[in-house]
Amino acid sequence: MVSISQILNNGLLLTSQAVFQDVATPNQAATEQYNLIKQLNGAGPYIQHPGYGISPDVPDQCTVEQVHMISRHGERYPSKSVGKRFEGIYEKIKNYNQTFVGELAFLNDYEYFVTDENNYDELTTPFNAQGPYIGSNNALNHGAAFRGRYNELFESSDAPLTLFTTDSRRCFATARYFAQGLFGDGYGNDTARFAVLQKERPLGANTLTPSLGCRAFNYTDSVNEHQRYSTRFIYQTLDRVLKGNEDFNLTINELHNFISWCAYEINVKGSSPFCNVFNTEEFVKLSYNQNLFFYYSMGPGYYMTKAIGAPFLKATLKYLKEDNPPQKVALSFTHDNNIEHYLSALGITEEELDPLPIDYVPFPLPYSKSRLLPMGARLYTEKLKCGEDSFVRFILNDAVFPLKACQDGPGFSCKLSTFEKYVEKRLEGVDYAQQCESGDRPDEVSFLWDFETEDYYSHQVTKN
Repeated sequence: MVSISQILNNGLLLTSQAVFQDVATPNQAATEQYNLIKQLNGAGPYIQHPGYGISPDVPDQCTVEQVHMISRHGERYPSKSVGKRFEGIYEKIKNYNQTFVGELAFLNDYEYFVTDENNYDELTTPFNAQGPYIGSNNALNHGAAFRGRYNELFESSDAPLTLFTTDSRRCFATARYFAQGLFGDGYGNDTARFAVLQKERPLGANTLTPSLGCRAFNYTDSVNEHQRYSTRFIYQTLDRVLKGNEDFNLTINELHNFISWCAYEINVKGSSPFCNVFNTEEFVKLSYNQNLFFYYSMGPGYYMTKAIGAPFLKATLKYLKEDNPPQKVALSFTHDNNIEHYLSALGITEEELDPLPIDYVPFPLPYSKSRLLPMGARLYTEKLKCGEDSFVRFILNDAVFPLKACQDGPGFSCKLSTFEKYVEKRLEGVDYAQQCESGDRPDEVSFLWDFETEDYYSHQVTKN
């Protein structure tokens, strides 16, 4: 089975030192392929994208004029709905009046990792979790690293920086911890403030959760494609884990929940015995099943996602074209599905991508949620000044992502004027108002500009 007792190293799950025995130095070892977090479909801790061997450093002949970041909240507890499913399974475990044996022997003395149900949906912090994957700590570290990378963009401004966040408490908390890392001892009301964008349908596209304002958003028909993928192998898994435990009434759906249980317990405690239930092949196949679901429900496999992400892409382009934007740094914090809508509009992860197959697992994976949208996922959009020209470059989860259609600038960037043409072509026939049937709801983003005059600061933060 896949053991969670593997070495913890720099926030990554690696195999033992034996991996290195056939190479001269650990630097030569392909440890990436052994990483369990890759199979947790974004429910587990942050993980860097493996990238394409391109240095993320700013090219020597360039300076950064602007940077935009859209980030997912950090590592968290399971949602209340998922947690209630876990509780139902745990109750069944506690009521089992026999001794578990074999692969379920760990259940004999297992204690549920959520000790306070008020923690459901919440960011993990040192006050409610332990281990190396604390969401608040990762946000702090991310903020400090971001400041080190883009420090020159903060030197000429005396006004407090406005950070944009949804009204979800975990998103707001991530933004706050990020700002603390960003400003260090200087953090306070005079350096950072938070524009809270409500998750309300009447706001239409002028929010970080634009799918809520899209009346036509219904992925049911699209996701039916995912349901054609065969998971019959899971019955063999069930037979294996129930060997010697035949009187324990574990269902297929409950066994499926062990995957997310593994992920969330890692977020909270740093490890989970539930990860040991599956072997590597099962992890890969089950992970692909979830990739299919996300691809056809929130990703490029659903035709509506491009329309939902289009307003934010148009706003980003408009902002990049400005010589004197309201802020040189635009920071936004939201959820995984909302970032995926933006990625679908932008197209850096799926240009010319064929529909994902449902009859086999393709290698290499053309689409992986864990690579794109782990907890704490972040996309940087850099505006670079190189000589007399401006260029745009994307960095997703610390890896440079060149546009396939335009990458001839320094550091595989794209000339801003060419990027504008790319976006125009990309969004031909795409119309949020029409396709979303949004009526009189806003169909464009204004909060990046009107945060000085509109009251985004008194909105209440909600639980989820």
